[in-house]
Amino acid sequence: MTRIWQQLQAKPYLWVVGLAIALRLPTFTTRLFDPDESAIGVQGMVVRSGGVLYRDIFDRKPPLPPLAYAASFSLTGTTDVRLMRVLVTVLLATGGVLVAHDARRRHGTAAAAWWGGTLFVTGAMAFFPADAGAANYAHFALLPGTAALLWTRRAHWGWAAAGGLALGLAVLTRQSWLLASVAAIYSAQRAGRWRNPVIVTVAAGATIATTALYAPFGAFWEWNVSNSPGFVFAGAGIFVSIGRGLLSSLAFIGFHLVATVGLWMALRRRNPLTPSGRDDRDLWVWLLTGLAAAAAGFRFFGHYWLQVLPPVVVLATPMIAATSMRAQRRALAVTAAVGALAFGLLFVPGSFHHRPDPTDMASYLRAHTSDDQTVFVWGSYPEVLVRSNRLPAGALVHTDFVTGRSGGRENPEETLPLATPGALELMMQHLESDPPELVLDTSTASGLGYRNYPLSLIPEVDRFVTSRYHRVDVVDGITVWQRNV
Repeated sequence: MTRIWQQLQAKPYLWVVGLAIALRLPTFTTRLFDPDESAIGVQGMVVRSGGVLYRDIFDRKPPLPPLAYAASFSLTGTTDVRLMRVLVTVLLATGGVLVAHDARRRHGTAAAAWWGGTLFVTGAMAFFPADAGAANYAHFALLPGTAALLWTRRAHWGWAAAGGLALGLAVLTRQSWLLASVAAIYSAQRAGRWRNPVIVTVAAGATIATTALYAPFGAFWEWNVSNSPGFVFAGAGIFVSIGRGLLSSLAFIGFHLVATVGLWMALRRRNPLTPSGRDDRDLWVWLLTGLAAAAAGFRFFGHYWLQVLPPVVVLATPMIAATSMRAQRRALAVTAAVGALAFGLLFVPGSFHHRPDPTDMASYLRAHTSDDQTVFVWGSYPEVLVRSNRLPAGALVHTDFVTGRSGGRENPEETLPLATPGALELMMQHLESDPPELVLDTSTASGLGYRNYPLSLIPEVDRFVTSRYHRVDVVDGITVWQRNV
């Protein structure tokens, strides 16, 4: 056993890459693991057809993942997401190698490198299928966010610039990493006094500003930053939020038990409030900003915890690597069991986050519309557009921006006041200027969350549909309206 352990540690980087590929193998399928993939895909289709983000298609999300999807769709000539899953695997493996290399550089042992990479890669996959298997914003942001954490801690100004660039890329893939700017600046200040924080800030700001090269920067800022507070701080019932938070936290701890134990050991042995923990204080700030991102909006989706993972792993790695051989074997057994469980769950992606199968509805759209005709979906069902390869009408990836519905909040009296300012006017303007061939009303279907949001709830939408369209069919409970001749 000792010999096998030594052989594993001898080539930690090769091990990390192999582990990332192995754990993500079940994701190399055409299945859609979560709605975010479809929402990104819808934006990618619009960009592929010549559209521009934040002008022709809008979402309250950053631009880099949709651009990657657009490039993939253009390259393959399909809306197949498997190439994006391959890309996420490459990003995960690269992140694991970065963590492993930093652990070896700082702690000087192969064991530290091995544990750093293993905890990082396994931790990124140790979620329920919808959160682990997707190629969504959180997965794209994990590599640049991790790089920002590692590089801003180094003293040379070049690393500060690289860390700022990485932070900017993280924000352009998932905007919650904007919260990490506090931690990045603090890390840079500790590593290089006043110079490095300035460099990090300038590099990150310049990277984010490059958005103006391919999208209207004002609209990008409005949809990603200005309109976010209302979405993030939208209230939910206090007991519901507490319950969700506890369950989500327990799930994270259970799936990341070894890293959590290592974090507890770090807190006890290198408490950041004592001199012995002075060198790690910035990592605890990274952890706090990650926890703030995970709790944003009190939705507690599993993939939100990916922003917590890098500081947890970096703090826990030297603790686990310094334990006895017997303790490490136990930790390895637990890590292997968690990895095997996460791997197996990927073969049943709908077991913990069921979404209706869009196959029949997508087939209907392909049979009753041409490639150049658009479809308006009343509701949040981007999967059907990606599966049918049909462009959206109304400029929004979903109509939650109009109804205020999000994160399980499905009471119109509570959500309508939370609608995104200007979203209804924007949607109606696009519908009037480019009427779709079909309208899909998902409020008549079960399982899609719109039963409380009939068309009649928004008079402008109701008038547009009932005056220009007529009912022609019902597919999987979804009412289909066709434009009058």
